Amino acid sequence: MESNAKRRAAEGALSFLEGAEVVGIGTGSTIMEFVDLMKPDARLYVPSSMETVRALSSRGFRVAHPSSVSHMDIYVDGADEVDADLNMIKGRGGALTMEKLLAHYARSRIFIVDDSKIVSRLGERGPVPIEVLPEALGFVEEGLRNLGLHFEERTCAGKRGPLMSDTRGYILDVEVPRDADPANLDNQLRSIRGVVETGFFLGMADAVVVGYSDRVRILTRST
Repeated sequence: MESNAKRRAAEGALSFLEGAEVVGIGTGSTIMEFVDLMKPDARLYVPSSMETVRALSSRGFRVAHPSSVSHMDIYVDGADEVDADLNMIKGRGGALTMEKLLAHYARSRIFIVDDSKIVSRLGERGPVPIEVLPEALGFVEEGLRNLGLHFEERTCAGKRGPLMSDTRGYILDVEVPRDADPANLDNQLRSIRGVVETGFFLGMADAVVVGYSDRVRILTRST
């Protein structure tokens, strides 16, 4: 079952924390499994979202705002899709900008997923999220149309208009064409003025811990 696979993936990633003093922590259901398995210690934890802040703080971990640290020894996060080259789509939880920021500045990057997240091509399971400046929403949407891309504004229950992230951006979900090259599409999306960040995480994973119902597999670029 998926929940068992997530738990196994989280268990398989714990050993990567050995020797780390400052740890970046991502967002999502698999990361919550990871946090549940950890015990408060002397490490400093840097969360990517308010959800993760609350999860860590309620369990007694030392939490630091990203602006207060200059480095991270390791960053641990989940992913929505992972391809054979360990390229990923992330951000379907809406925290892609902070997740990519922390991943970029970490010395080591580990991602944990259940086996359902392994895909033959990025976009196979769903769209790639992008974060957009609210003031630029109309311009960005027109830019996406000019590129021939289909998209939807992500909304949440009880609120009019697009979902707003912790970093005050709107989230749009962009369909990935079947024949798209992720790097080229990422560049196209970034070229639209007003796009803050995309959910393409390309070449960022040092290792991906994959949980199955009965085992764990660790993937690296040389696997």
